[in-house]
Amino acid sequence: MENKNKSIILFLYLWLCIGFPLGLWVLLAGPSKWLAEYSHSTNMEISKENILGKVIIIVYIIVAFLLAFFFHRFIKKSENKTIKWFLPGILTLILLASVYVFSFNPKLLINYSGEISTKNIKNQEDKYNQLEFVYGAYPNEEMIKSLKEQGFDGIISLLHEMVIPAEPALMKDESALAKKYGIKLINLPMMPWVSENEKTLQAAKKFIETQKGLYYVHCYLGRDRVNIFKSVAKKFGVKTKKEDPSNIRKIEELPTWTRGNYFKLEKDVYLTPYPTDDEYMMFILNGHFKTVISLLDNNVKDNQIWIAKEKKLLTDYSMNYIHYPLAPTFNQKDLEELKKLINSKEKPILLHGFLTNDDISKFIINHY
Repeated sequence: MENKNKSIILFLYLWLCIGFPLGLWVLLAGPSKWLAEYSHSTNMEISKENILGKVIIIVYIIVAFLLAFFFHRFIKKSENKTIKWFLPGILTLILLASVYVFSFNPKLLINYSGEISTKNIKNQEDKYNQLEFVYGAYPNEEMIKSLKEQGFDGIISLLHEMVIPAEPALMKDESALAKKYGIKLINLPMMPWVSENEKTLQAAKKFIETQKGLYYVHCYLGRDRVNIFKSVAKKFGVKTKKEDPSNIRKIEELPTWTRGNYFKLEKDVYLTPYPTDDEYMMFILNGHFKTVISLLDNNVKDNQIWIAKEKKLLTDYSMNYIHYPLAPTFNQKDLEELKKLINSKEKPILLHGFLTNDDISKFIINHY
């Protein structure tokens, strides 16, 4: 029994040693990156890209499992003690190296495309009497130098020093490079959790209202935080030099949400459970959904804190929000009134109670 437990532990450890570095490569430098680049260049449908992305993840898990199985079997069958220790040792070093790179030298993992369109971008001597943003991932030295040469007025970093260990190191390096090339660096730190960004949102709105010029805005990989900043900026009428709509996460990427399944009632109308902060960050505040309708009954005491939290959150993020409480007596007539409301608002629309397995949600799903 003891030998069996040791064998299982060895296999799981080998799977970790192989899976972590292989996963970093697959997601950030290998097949997932290649798929993203191909889909962007060919305008591939999001649904097709999502399916292929899931296939890549499944294949990665299988390959990591099979490699771990192969090494485990080889080690167990070998009578050479050197091999029994050497192979796990090498794999351990690979694991430690990948953890080090991920934690303390993440620039090696970031996709430096360096592809900022120069079309219609101002020359240094031109006057720029409006505010425009270009969005992307963390810039390397070559890119920062290029931004300066192209006449960008500055860089806006959304990295946060509390996102440890990776982002403090990136912030320090970026600050030094900005000074080296003489380009302004503005820090508007955003946490990857929506409820922690109130001060930054206020600072961003003030910047948008008072500043002019052309700025490069980035977070780590140029996805969630950038998309939220972009959505807020658009609401203030700020132009974007480079659009990449395929970079916005869609609700279909996460079939099951934390508090339950979601349901597509019709085109651009979704019924979901009450979103978590992560789900807000990834799918709602990134500019995809135009309207959120809360169906929580404010006569239920437990709902009041959730209603207040969401109202404040969506007000901070300048999101169209409607509280339309449904009573337990909800019926077909009430559903028709809800449909009228939905049809009068800008889509895509997300409406939610707290869960999607309660009686009201089931009624909506079955009779919509």
